[in-house]
Amino acid sequence: MKTIDLKKTLKSYYTASAAKPSIIDVPPMNGLMVDGMGDPNGPAFQEAVGSLYSVAYTLKFAFKKDKAVDYPVIALEGLWWADDPADFLGDKRENWKWTLFITVPDIVAKKDVGEAVAAAKKKAKFARFPEVRFEKFHEGLAAQIMHVGPYAAEGPTIERLHRFVKEQGYNLRGRHHEIYLGDPRRSAPEKLRTIIRHPVEKAKA
Repeated sequence: MKTIDLKKTLKSYYTASAAKPSIIDVPPMNGLMVDGMGDPNGPAFQEAVGSLYSVAYTLKFAFKKDKAVDYPVIALEGLWWADDPADFLGDKRENWKWTLFITVPDIVAKKDVGEAVAAAKKKAKFARFPEVRFEKFHEGLAAQIMHVGPYAAEGPTIERLHRFVKEQGYNLRGRHHEIYLGDPRRSAPEKLRTIIRHPVEKAKA
């Protein structure tokens, strides 16, 4: 049995300091992705999360059984935005758009994901099964910080990250990115850990 320790090989991209923001360069990674819109406390979001994990674990067990390769299912991640930025900043959650994803090893191919999606659909517990796709995601240069506490209390942490970006001579680009290292079903809200990340580019002189 071959083991791919993603938590070890990708550790530097899934850790961050709560005390001090930093700039990192994130390499291309393959992921399982699903798109949606609406309140993260709503049914569409919950179905998307459940479907994504269903495919992720179906894929993991298929590799372990058929290819003698084992690897962990790592953190859930989310990209967030709205057509009108004021809706995102103003907490109009019904207008929020999101892409949820889970990174997978480089040995996973599109064909493998297609087979896992088909198998997961047969066992689905949801009335709707959102489309889960395979995609390479390259974030590149980004600023990040660790937020400790409830998701609803991220505002000051995000503002602090944005100030840091400006002070370092960068501009924000792309979409707000969150990496969920805690499980809200098992952890107290004040102990949840979330990496807040945003792609950046050097500000023009």
